[in-house]
Amino acid sequence: MRLFLAALAAAVLLAPPADAGQQRPEPAAAVLAAFDDHAIVAKSSPDVGTFVFDLIRDPRFPARVNDIAVKCGNARLQPLLDAYTTGAEVPDISRVWRETTQPSCGFSTFYEQLFALVRQVNTTLPASRKIRVLATDPPVDWSRVHTPADLEPFLDRDTSIAAVVKSQVLQRNRKALLLFGLGHLTHDGGSGAVARLEREYPGAAYVIADHRGFTTDNARLEQRLGSWPALVPMKGSWLGSLETTYFPVNRDYPPGTRGYPGVDAYLYEGPADLLLREPLSARAVLDTAYLAELRRRAAAIDAPPDSIEWPETFFERERRSGVLLRG
Repeated sequence: MRLFLAALAAAVLLAPPADAGQQRPEPAAAVLAAFDDHAIVAKSSPDVGTFVFDLIRDPRFPARVNDIAVKCGNARLQPLLDAYTTGAEVPDISRVWRETTQPSCGFSTFYEQLFALVRQVNTTLPASRKIRVLATDPPVDWSRVHTPADLEPFLDRDTSIAAVVKSQVLQRNRKALLLFGLGHLTHDGGSGAVARLEREYPGAAYVIADHRGFTTDNARLEQRLGSWPALVPMKGSWLGSLETTYFPVNRDYPPGTRGYPGVDAYLYEGPADLLLREPLSARAVLDTAYLAELRRRAAAIDAPPDSIEWPETFFERERRSGVLLRG
């Protein structure tokens, strides 16, 4: 019996997808179509490929999306970000992502490029259609942080995200693309920002997880995913019928749970072994004044010596990690 069950399981894994023979919708079109029924499309970020940048370049995007909400942006500096993305001369836009509660944001190339891309796209759009980027990280003023207690009011990031999206998107009947770590986005009754928003706005979000590798049988399951890029819905697909243990979830679920809990679709941008990590910003790494400020912040909040709040620790972790996402 055990051999029979093992053979049956292998046959299911290797069988053609349930939607074999059907034409997959083009991924960008599928994402934009999700805005027909949802005010929010929420996608894990930073991107493991070029999908987000290509989507924003797509001429169909501004007609469907008003806002892009991001984690690497200090909400206190929203006026600075608005000025920059609408074409004004801004002396130091890097403050927007360098002054967040997350030290890694300061070395991000993804958000630096994202803001510049939106600024450029907006030059082609009328005022009524310009895309707005929403900074959602808590509005900390680091010049006033001298003790751990000074930072304490700014540590609840999900509350800040939810407040910004509620006031700037949902209450204004706008449409937004949300780019955050998946833990903030799943709508499975947890404490993340999307789950909080959907208690008041049920069904507001369509949640997309990036493929970063299955926990087991990765090579065989990637073969079933086929060509890329591809956006595969969970509902009604073979992915949705997989046991949850195949996905890199961060908590336990009851035996027999299927699919990726709290996720509506799965974006496949290629085999996990070929995905590249986000490179560090050379501009930030070489900015000695910025590194000194990071050290001051780390000391002010009594950060442990081995925490990534200290730039040297962060750099050492990055040095050991290599260039591949799974390297």
